[in-house]
Amino acid sequence: MNLKNFDTLATTPVPKQALLAQDISEWKGYLEFVKSYFDNRGIIRPVVVEIGVMHNAQKAYYEQLLNAEHIGIDINPNCAPDILGDSHKPQTMQELHRLLCRRKIDLLFIDGNHSYESVKQDYDLYAPLTEHIVAFHDICATVNSDVRRFWQELSRANGYLAISINRCNTSVSVSDNRFIDMGIGLIIKEST
Repeated sequence: MNLKNFDTLATTPVPKQALLAQDISEWKGYLEFVKSYFDNRGIIRPVVVEIGVMHNAQKAYYEQLLNAEHIGIDINPNCAPDILGDSHKPQTMQELHRLLCRRKIDLLFIDGNHSYESVKQDYDLYAPLTEHIVAFHDICATVNSDVRRFWQELSRANGYLAISINRCNTSVSVSDNRFIDMGIGLIIKEST
C-alpha cells in the first residue's frame, strides 16, 4: 500500500467536513492487511460494499489505495451514499444487485446500525454475496453497540478465519466526551 497516499488522505479532510470515523492506526493496519490479501490473490479491482458510510470519508481510501469499486449504502442522504436506503429493505438489495451486475463482493464492511439484530441481519443478507472478506467496525465498542457481542459469537464459529485489528487500551473520544474502544474485525471466507 502506498503509505504516502494514506498519510495524505489521513491529513486532508474530504469535502463537507467529512472526518474519518476510525482510529487511524487501526484503519491503516486494516487497509494494509486488505491490500496484501488482494495483491496475493491477484485481485486488482476489488468490489467493496460499505454499509453505513458516515459522510463517505472512507470511499477515497478504498478507491485510491485499493483501486476498488466502492458502493456505499446508507439511510442518510447527507452521507452521499451510492445507494440511499435501509440495508434491510428489499429495494436496497435490488439496487445493489443491479450495481453488482452478477459480480461478487470482495470486501463487505458493516458499520451501519450497531444493534445486535441489525448487525446480524446485515451479515445474514450480505455475507452470502461476499467472496473474500467481511469486516465489522466497532468490535470492541462498549458504548451503544452490540457489534462486540455479534463479533464474539461469529468469530468463535467454525469454518472461517477471524482476525481482529485494534489498539489495546486505547480509546477514541466521541461528541459527549465519553471514550469508546473501536476495533475492526475481519472474517476471511475462503478455506484456510
